[in-house]
Amino acid sequence: MDILARIERRINAGGPLELEDAEVDALSDEDIADLQKRHGARVLLRMPPRERRFFDWLHEEDPDVWKDLWGDDEEMLVALSFLADFRDGGRGFTICELESVPNYFFTAEHIRKPAVEMLGEILDRAERGEELAIGEGLLFEMLNGPIDIWHFAYRYGIPLARAKAAAEELAEHGWIVHLT
Repeated sequence: MDILARIERRINAGGPLELEDAEVDALSDEDIADLQKRHGARVLLRMPPRERRFFDWLHEEDPDVWKDLWGDDEEMLVALSFLADFRDGGRGFTICELESVPNYFFTAEHIRKPAVEMLGEILDRAERGEELAIGEGLLFEMLNGPIDIWHFAYRYGIPLARAKAAAEELAEHGWIVHLT
């Protein structure tokens, strides 16, 4: 039985869909689009193990953010529409629109004109595999897609306080817009 048939059987059984990381990674773009077309946001997905490990880290590192997102609900359920974000190398469940704590969510649109001149050099250095400063790495990630400071710090093993300080420094220099 192929993976789509197994997933459909689980969906039809009811309750939140649970997938292992390997199952998520085995899905093609077409598979995911097909599941989303048929089920949209009606099906709830329990965070796959890889993303649950991130949220366990978040719970320890920044419990106020975790509480803002999940409250007392430790199930961490999201709509099936986020499935593609959980593949290996994906963006994860990007944290944005927090209500009680400052947001640290960024996209390429948050980069201001003074930083644009630096981007070519940052991209060249990244392609050569050279180490980037934390703020430069954050700008690089912003160019590649939406990023929150928590996933950024987790992925690169950066202390969260240093990552937040780098974002604040970029904003102070007028290189990014930080909408808290």
